[in-house]
Parts: sequence; C-alpha cells; structure tokens
Amino acid sequence: MPKLIFANSTSRAMAARPDDVPDDAKDSYRFLANRMLWSVNEGDMVILPGSISDAWLSYVTELLGLASPPTVLSLPDYPGDGWYPGGRPQLAEALLDLMAGSVGDGVGAGDGAADPWRLECYIHDRDIASWERLLGIGAEESVRFAQGTAELVNSKSVFRSMATACGIPVAEGRVVDRGPELVDGVSELLARTGAVIIKQDVNAGGDGNILLTTVEGGKQAGAHYVVHLAATDRATVTSALSPFGLTDVPDLPAGASPAHSVIEVYHESARELSADVFVPRTGAPTLMSYSDLRMAETWKGSVYPPQDLTPRLHAHLGAYMQQVAIVAQQLGYYGPMNIDAILTRSGELLFNEFNGRVGGTTGIDTIGRRLLGQDYLDHYVLASRIDVPAPGCDLLAKALNEQGLLFTRGSDHGVIIYNDTTEDTGTVEYVVVGRGWDETSRAEEQLGRVLNRL
Repeated sequence: MPKLIFANSTSRAMAARPDDVPDDAKDSYRFLANRMLWSVNEGDMVILPGSISDAWLSYVTELLGLASPPTVLSLPDYPGDGWYPGGRPQLAEALLDLMAGSVGDGVGAGDGAADPWRLECYIHDRDIASWERLLGIGAEESVRFAQGTAELVNSKSVFRSMATACGIPVAEGRVVDRGPELVDGVSELLARTGAVIIKQDVNAGGDGNILLTTVEGGKQAGAHYVVHLAATDRATVTSALSPFGLTDVPDLPAGASPAHSVIEVYHESARELSADVFVPRTGAPTLMSYSDLRMAETWKGSVYPPQDLTPRLHAHLGAYMQQVAIVAQQLGYYGPMNIDAILTRSGELLFNEFNGRVGGTTGIDTIGRRLLGQDYLDHYVLASRIDVPAPGCDLLAKALNEQGLLFTRGSDHGVIIYNDTTEDTGTVEYVVVGRGWDETSRAEEQLGRVLNRL
C-alpha cells in the first residue's frame, strides 16, 4: 500500500500566529520537512513545503535501496496559502490525478474495500483531516483529527495541566495571559532561582522562548532570547518584557481567545533528554528511541542512546514517558510523539513538553531501523548534528567516501548525510554511526577534519 506523505512542518498548528516564529527561525521550518524522506518506499508520493536537490534525493533513494526516486511535489509550485486543501486547489487536483493514475481504479475505496493509499504527515492537524476527506483515505483518522486532537498534544499549557494532575514532575510555573498576569508571575517566580523562562504555548524547538535572568554567565539552553535583569521588581520586569509585546493585554476581536504563555522557574540542566514514542489507537505506547540532546541556546543534535544514564534515571525516564504517552492516548491522540525532559544539576528529572507529531529525532530513528535493524539501539551509537557548514551532497559524499567515512547500504558504521540544505543555507545535517561511543566520537572527529578541508 503506497503512502502519501504530507511533510507539513509549516502547519498553522506549529505556532499560534505566524508572527510568533522569530524571523531567523522561519526558514528552518520548511527544512525540517526534508527528514521525512527517510520513510519513503517504492511508489510513495511526498509533498514538501520547499524544494530539495536532485543529488540528495538520489542519495537517499540509493541508500534506502529503492529502485527509483519517489514522486516529490513542492508546495510553492501550486499557488495558494498554507496547507488547507481549499487554499491549494491546483495541488488537490494534481494529487487526485496522480493517485488515480497510480492505482488505476480511482483514489479512495468507495466500495468499502481497504484504501489503496495511506497517509503519513508531520503533524496530523485539521488541514490533514481535510485532505483525508477530500482524497477519500483514512476515514477514521479524518474524524478523529478533525476535532483538533493533534493541536491539543502540541500545547505546552495542556501538557502542564496534564502533568500537574498526573504527578509528572515539571518545573514550578503556571499558564498565563499577556499583560499583568504574566508580569506578576515572572516577578514572583524570579525569586526562586534568579531565572524564569517564558514559553509560547504553541511553538517548536524553543523558538520564541525568552529567558529572564539575574545570573551572569549561566547556561542558556532552550532560550531563543536572553534578557539580563538588575532586579526582580515588577517595574524592572515590565521594562524588560515591553519590547516583546508581553506587558499589555492584547486587543482581540470578539470571540477570540488570547494565545497563552507558560512561565517556569528556569533550572540549569546537567543534561537534556528526549524520547520518540509511538502511541497506538489502543494498547501500550512503544518507546522507539531516546537520546541525549546536544544543546546550545536551542537543539543542535542528539546522541542515541543516552550515554552513561544511571539505572535509576533510566527507569524513571521510561516510566514517566510511558505515563505521558498514555494520557495523550486518553485524550484521543495516536501516532508519533516526542517528549523532552531535563536533569537538573541537583539530580532532579523534570519534563518540559510533549509534541504529538514528528520530531527532530524521528527521522533518525527511521534511519536506524531501516539501515541497522529494529534493535539498533542495543548495538550502535548514533550522533547527529544540525546546521553544519558543508558543500553539497555530491561533493561531501565523494570526500567522505575517499576517506572511508561514508556509510553505505549494508555497512555498520560511517557518516550519513541526513539532510542537505546547502542550496539555501550552505549547511547539512549528519548522523554518524558507530559500534560504540568511542568509534562514533572518533568518526565524528574525522568528519570535522574533512569538513575543514572542503
């Protein structure tokens, strides 16, 4: 059964408003979508929010062992706005024609037979539910996700409410609206650790997070903006937050609700952890992968599995992540989910958020399972890095091959070019595979030397 893959990383459900995504992060949203190519099989079709190079598409096709590249459509080639099918009539027409032609007997299974197509997506939002209705596939899914189910499990305020009710450990904090409630909350919570982080209810990857701190030189992981304060009184906090438009109650049209913010006491972390979980319709959620996050201000890569995790933390991490996934399932969600947590310097495990969608590490788990086996975490260590300056896929693959560093189909170590955005950004994402941390770290050092010479 072929797949129709909507790589809708630029979904309107990914941010409460387009203006909430910082300018320097907006382009990255469409690059995230490219990672979904690693899940393609023969006969699949992919709709991306941007374009990709022919060289990288050929590279992925060859490494996955496909006979021919998948059909890839670029959203900008079809006039309109966003991902809603009513806003992209030419894309809807093209998909109906392509799907009908590929199966010969129409698109959906209108006679009650099994659908000849299935759909995968970055986030199963209401727009995707509309595509399912239009294309005649995923009848049960279209009903479930038309209710805004995926949007619920991408909300930080929903997560905090759920975690607090279920005893899942989170940083002290609260859900607030812009204006006096937010200012008062920040001023009060600053007294705890000298630092408070303000998170947008709906936004990805730390985009838009503001760290207010009285501590000089502290770690700033998870923050897009950092503001240093000389005091914690209300007037000082108001002055610091005014440029961000957070100190006044927004003037909203009738019937509209404000976009919430989440404020939390900020803890410097000893390490950041993440897990990819698959939540089924019924039954127990399955841990797909888990990793140490490589953090600067925001996420820069991961190491799979986490290295030197104590048995106690290992058990707590697994138990709480399973609990988070079960509650999401009870809210009506099923599909991929990623869950983030930190370990504080005092050894406390605190959970940050859940995301009911494809995450930054989902594609790497797909690579591990397809190229190394379902039990790859038991035998290999993978290290990834994003935003790495590099030449295009062809030149980089040639250089890696000459040095014996290129991962090839059937091998068990080497470098995989996970994403190539060199035409737009001059950077790539990579995954280094080794048969243990020592081998992986040595290969990553060798890769660094190769890149420095290119």
